[in-house]
Amino acid sequence: MSDEPIIRIKDLRYSFREGNGMKEVLHGVSADFYPGEIVIITGPSGSGKSTLLKLVGGLRTVQEGSIEVRGRSLANAKKEDLVQVRRQIGFIFQNHHLIASLSVTQNVMMPLSFDPKMTARKARPQAVEILEQVGLGEHVNKKPSQLSGGQQQRVAIARALVHKPKIVLADEPTASLDGKTGRDIVNHIQRLAKQFGSTILLVTHDTRILDVADRIVELEDGVLGADESQPS
Repeated sequence: MSDEPIIRIKDLRYSFREGNGMKEVLHGVSADFYPGEIVIITGPSGSGKSTLLKLVGGLRTVQEGSIEVRGRSLANAKKEDLVQVRRQIGFIFQNHHLIASLSVTQNVMMPLSFDPKMTARKARPQAVEILEQVGLGEHVNKKPSQLSGGQQQRVAIARALVHKPKIVLADEPTASLDGKTGRDIVNHIQRLAKQFGSTILLVTHDTRILDVADRIVELEDGVLGADESQPS
């Protein structure tokens, strides 16, 4: 594991508008995350976990403090710089956000379309290959509506990882799934991310999957507690 963090967060504060005032949900959060590690972020609802993930992913604007992703500062970053950062990240959400009108393969091909050197002829085999790795080789031409919830989440994993991102951000990926399906989903995330050398930040309430983490950190009331390393 590299000594240099791939994500560096320092004195991060974030507030939402609430009524006539502002409510601060992150209170000076500082943390470093390193290449190739799996970090699970736990904590009660409303503690700021999803907000933290969206800030790291460049989906929300940094208000106070700093975030650096692969050495690039997100504070006061230009729109085109944020777009470049997002393209290096794989996003997995509780809701799959698949496009209903596209086939499973076409959904997975989407992140590859941002690469100007990539053609549809090259992208399709890559998409099919990763779908086969998550056990969906027989469903590549189906529409998302023809799949179960667990299968749709596997499509979302394949889409997030098809471009071999250096960072994977997963927000409650097992929340709507039963125990066995949730475990299968996390195993796929873990295996593929390790294969590609990706760093995973995974927000969850699911205590059944904590064993996949290299570290567990708790975010409560907008404050990040001491992390707990998992036995190897």
